[in-house]
Amino acid sequence: MAAPPLGRLVLTHLLVALFGMGSWAAINGIWVELPVVVKDLPEGWSLPSYLSVLLALGNLGLLAVTLWKRLAPSKGEQAPIQGLLLLLPLPPSTPTGGPGLGLQGGAPGMEDEEEASPLQEPPFQVAASTPGPDLEARQLLSARSACLLGLLAITNALTNGVLPAVQSFSCLPYGRLAYHLATVLGSAANPLACFLAMGVLCRSLAGLGGLSLLGMLFGAYLMALAVLSPCPPLVGTPAGIVLVVLSWVLFVWLFSYVKVAASSLLHGGGQPALLAAGVAIQVGSLLGAVAMFPPTSIYHVFRSGKDCVDLCGP
Repeated sequence: MAAPPLGRLVLTHLLVALFGMGSWAAINGIWVELPVVVKDLPEGWSLPSYLSVLLALGNLGLLAVTLWKRLAPSKGEQAPIQGLLLLLPLPPSTPTGGPGLGLQGGAPGMEDEEEASPLQEPPFQVAASTPGPDLEARQLLSARSACLLGLLAITNALTNGVLPAVQSFSCLPYGRLAYHLATVLGSAANPLACFLAMGVLCRSLAGLGGLSLLGMLFGAYLMALAVLSPCPPLVGTPAGIVLVVLSWVLFVWLFSYVKVAASSLLHGGGQPALLAAGVAIQVGSLLGAVAMFPPTSIYHVFRSGKDCVDLCGP
């Protein structure tokens, strides 16, 4: 099959880049404004939780269209729509968010064409198999691919749902400056991790699992700060500000790298892998956001501080 003209390739890449830039500029623009408006709007410190759920629900439309196209396929339409699932913005991881996904879908050229994808069977098995839905199902059910998809779902649930919902509770006790730095530097950490994965890609499940555990340690620290709000440790000290900002940056950076690495390893599996990765990302993000909405916005498990009132005194 002849390669498409160079002009068409350039136009396609440009349109995809504009799609991603437009959606991410809007989401990140809102997210970095939260430190300024969160204390003044009716939702208060629970505002990030509302945004996380709304963003995840908004992405269900394209997910539904993608699954419909999969059930009633029209060749030539599937791959572009499935690919857009990997570019949709979510709570910037935060933000990547808003997240997160941005560059996390993997880029062409990141895979060695001769290397077997985790969704692909060895050559001798493929040669002996009859192409069709049954073969694709067997590929997707392999242990390695299942681990990668599970890793994608869990990491996106944490970075696009669970932790963004409580970012205000973990940061605002240390002041608006800490919240502002956490959102802005977190937004910068996300693409930096993605670019690093383009040059240095971890292909080991054990390695990705280790990075995920390290990221969970930072996530657990941030969740502990949110639970202890409005009087977490080191509140009112420069050390507290440094620790909370650094924890957010490293949390976002580590999980952004894991997500782009897992997506890249799945990338070589073709359309089935692209669809499965997109579904795992969107479903994981939605479940994380929905799970955190009741404790933050309905039952008020996490406590907000009050201006001009010292709730942490003796």
